[in-house]
Amino acid sequence: MDLDPIEQIFEFERKFFVSALPDVVEHAHHNLIIQGYVFAEDGYGIRVRVTAPDMTVDFSDFNPDTDRFGAYERKVLEGVVGKLSGAWITVKSPPVSGQRYELDQQLDSAVAVSILQRSQRIVIKNRHSIWLGEDGWEIDEFGGQNHGLILAECERTGPVVDLEIPDFCETEVSSDLRFTNDNLSKHPWIGWDSSYLAELATKGPFFEDFES
Repeated sequence: MDLDPIEQIFEFERKFFVSALPDVVEHAHHNLIIQGYVFAEDGYGIRVRVTAPDMTVDFSDFNPDTDRFGAYERKVLEGVVGKLSGAWITVKSPPVSGQRYELDQQLDSAVAVSILQRSQRIVIKNRHSIWLGEDGWEIDEFGGQNHGLILAECERTGPVVDLEIPDFCETEVSSDLRFTNDNLSKHPWIGWDSSYLAELATKGPFFEDFES
């Protein structure tokens, strides 16, 4: 199988915490994403990802008492293996001022699935992609060990400045390493959701002030 060449880029993105799935997702393009981490520490990560296009999963059957250590995510993966459209291995650096280094390489799907089936550090999410104004947005609805978490991202080919932030974005978490997917694979949302919501209620919303 011929694989695509390595792609080396810098991501320019801003990320926001969303308290409830917005109505705009009804008009979005949907993909199921399942990804696991070979390594993840201090914002650096080596990630294996598979995607299933044009589908979402209802995560409401997640049981935190029994679906631990990636059991739920691997169960969903088993059911969608025949619907996968691609797989990648990716190296990432920590985000700094809305910028993050990324190195991508296409991976054989069978190899990626084998890695994910053995991974405990795994993340699953429905990705809803939509254009709002002049920008493309990705609204990630997490499941499994991160059930209940929703994040919205805007990514550009250059620094994300003068951004029109939708009303559904409650606060910015672009530089908060707790909300990187690699950290969520290690410290799932269900373990610290209450403490974060209390923190947000106390401190109030925050938005970065990037210069044009």
